[in-house]
Amino acid sequence: MSGEENELKELHVELDTTEQQVASIIESFIELGVSVYDFPGTREATQGMITNLKRNVDRLFKLNQRSNDPDSHLNKTNIPLEVVQYIEDGRNPDIYTREFVEAIRRSNQYQRAKMHGLKQLRDSLAEKIIEEFPDLTDKVDSIIQRTNAKQTGTNPEPTDNHKTESSVDLPTEDK
Repeated sequence: MSGEENELKELHVELDTTEQQVASIIESFIELGVSVYDFPGTREATQGMITNLKRNVDRLFKLNQRSNDPDSHLNKTNIPLEVVQYIEDGRNPDIYTREFVEAIRRSNQYQRAKMHGLKQLRDSLAEKIIEEFPDLTDKVDSIIQRTNAKQTGTNPEPTDNHKTESSVDLPTEDK
């Protein structure tokens, strides 16, 4: 097992433990809320509520220490502010993820359409230039080949590390 896989496994274990701690704290706060609502006013009830409140404060303190521990994997995990805002608004953070992926997909489709439009414009201009200036045919063909035109039948490798076409094909919606 590589070091990266080991770190990922440790992160998952730590996340699971933290999730259980947070669930326990939430459950304890719910119990405290019920106790406050049904508070009978007796000395035992008061002592029980104080004990429960101290336990919650202790759990929160330990959770805070754990999350701020420099050796903790959770300390290195960044959560987007928008996700925190979704949770504070009572919304499911999975909705944020889905909306983000949909926005990226729309942006990808828009960029792909722009690239396709520019390729069509390039091909149309090349055709007209060759019609009007036949002596420029070699130069136009060279430009088309360098810009990865499909009409020449060749797909030259890019000269730098940039890709000439989008390498991600996201699914499209049919409406």
